[in-house]
Amino acid sequence: MWKYIAAGFFVLIGALEILLALNSRVREEIMKNSPMRSTRISPVLFLLAGISAFAFAIAILFYNRWL
Repeated sequence: MWKYIAAGFFVLIGALEILLALNSRVREEIMKNSPMRSTRISPVLFLLAGISAFAFAIAILFYNRWL
């Protein structure tokens, strides 16, 4: 049960990261209101973070099959 909750969480985070990578208005608005101010973050970094979150979710779901 825990692995489905964790995988769902990482899918949600991955979808949010990919949304931020593809939508510049939303990304700029969130980064403007973020408590951790940084210089302009590249959309490629958000895309990579989203893809890695999806990969982590898939790895959690299929962990027992690979061992």
